[in-house]
Amino acid sequence: MSTPRNPELRVVSSSADAESRVTLRIDAERPVPAPPVSAEETRSQKHAAAERELDRLHQAATAERLALGQHMNWLIASQAVFIHAFLMVFVISSLGVVEPSHALLGGLALLGIVCALALHGSILRAARTLALLVVQRRAAEAELASFNGRTPNLPKEPSQISAWAGPLFVVVWLALLACSAAIRF
Repeated sequence: MSTPRNPELRVVSSSADAESRVTLRIDAERPVPAPPVSAEETRSQKHAAAERELDRLHQAATAERLALGQHMNWLIASQAVFIHAFLMVFVISSLGVVEPSHALLGGLALLGIVCALALHGSILRAARTLALLVVQRRAAEAELASFNGRTPNLPKEPSQISAWAGPLFVVVWLALLACSAAIRF
C-alpha cells in the first residue's frame, strides 16, 4: 500500500487548526549568504594556505635538486668514459701497438666537449629553476614566520659547482689534446 507523496514541505503547528498551517517553500534561485567569517578563521585559513604553499615549494625544490644531481652525475659519468677512452687510445698508440690516430683522439675530444657543453646547458637550466624556487620558498617561509612570530628557517643557497663543471671539462679536454700533441712531436 503506497501513500501518495506530497512534494510540498509543510510545517504543522501543534494545534490541528487548519488556519495555523504554514507552508515551507524552498527557493533555489536566491543564493544563501555564507555566514560571516571571524578574524581567527581568516587568520587560520591564511596560515593553512601559507603552509600548503611552503610544502608545494619544498617538494618542487627537492625534485629540482634531484634533477640537478642527476644531470651532474650524467656529466661526470660521461666525461669519465670519454677521458678513459681517450687515454686508452693515447697509451695504446704511444706503445706502438697501433698507428697513432690523431683523428680518433680529436674525435673523442670533440665528442667529450660537445657532451660536456650539452649537459652543462641542462645543468644551468636546472640550477636557475632551483634558484627561483629557493627565492619563492624564502618568501613563503617569511610569510609563514609572520603568522607564527618566529624567525624563518631559510633554505640554503643552491650549490655553485654546477656553474663551472661543464667549462672545467672543456678545459680538461683542451689540455689533454695539447698534451697529447706535445708528446707526439
